[in-house]
Amino acid sequence: MTASSNSLKVILLRHGQSELNHENIFCGWIDARLTEKGKVQARNAAKLIQKYCRENKVPLPQVGYTSRLLRTQQTMEVMLDEMGLKGSYEVVPGVEWDVEEGLDGDIVKVLQSWRLNERHYGSWQGQRKPQILKEYGKEQYMYIRRDYWGKPPAADLKREMVQETNDAGSLTGYEFKEPNRHQKYGLEEQNGVELPDSESLRDVVERMRPFLTNVVLEMAKQHNLDSCLLVGHGSSVRSILKILQEISDEEIKNVDIPNATPLVVELNKDTFKFVNRYYLDPETASIDAEKVRQEGFQNNP
Repeated sequence: MTASSNSLKVILLRHGQSELNHENIFCGWIDARLTEKGKVQARNAAKLIQKYCRENKVPLPQVGYTSRLLRTQQTMEVMLDEMGLKGSYEVVPGVEWDVEEGLDGDIVKVLQSWRLNERHYGSWQGQRKPQILKEYGKEQYMYIRRDYWGKPPAADLKREMVQETNDAGSLTGYEFKEPNRHQKYGLEEQNGVELPDSESLRDVVERMRPFLTNVVLEMAKQHNLDSCLLVGHGSSVRSILKILQEISDEEIKNVDIPNATPLVVELNKDTFKFVNRYYLDPETASIDAEKVRQEGFQNNP
């Protein structure tokens, strides 16, 4: 795909396969790591981006963004290594950043924000998708999972933080847990951020919008960037697309994001209005997006 001139290329990527993706489990804010397949996917994604930038005379991204979850951070680290780049990593606890701070041409500034986190799946987190499908039925399962307003029941965060055992020594309750929030998100708590215990896609869009405007696009404007790289999750990438492309509430439920296939969104550099979007490997993206839609109905490879 040929890039248009005078456009900002926002390169979006859902992280590589994680341990819980592989197990068909709702991951949400659980800190799953990449599988070996996920690391290979990240390297392949980096090669696609290098090829695209080289062929279109677009500089490699000078600024990157990840969520606060390990699977996006690991994806970014693997990609930068593949591209022969180094990163400097900083947490953005709020929705503002000193965008006028200079950029080092040899180091990619990587900003990490909870606003790029996956949607919080409430009490569905850590649960296997086929089991949730069986419990809720197809209609309710698909409404909560895909509809713009669908929202799972809230998680009991007191249970979420502690592994419980019964008298026989077996684990009860959640099999997989979030990290302790006071430890992982201390900076956010100090800045008065109220973190969720369940979210709809609408909630993700609302938390994403100010970060996208005040940090990502403002950084691009102040530094006249030609490209930037955001590594997020299925729901956070869908939310970014909805905002940038102004996708309707109805249409967004039919957008599925495959793991680790770069998606380029071109914006007019002057107005940040949407120009175009395209996958760098459209055939693989189409196949893998359909697999995402069928999660819970069939086993993942």
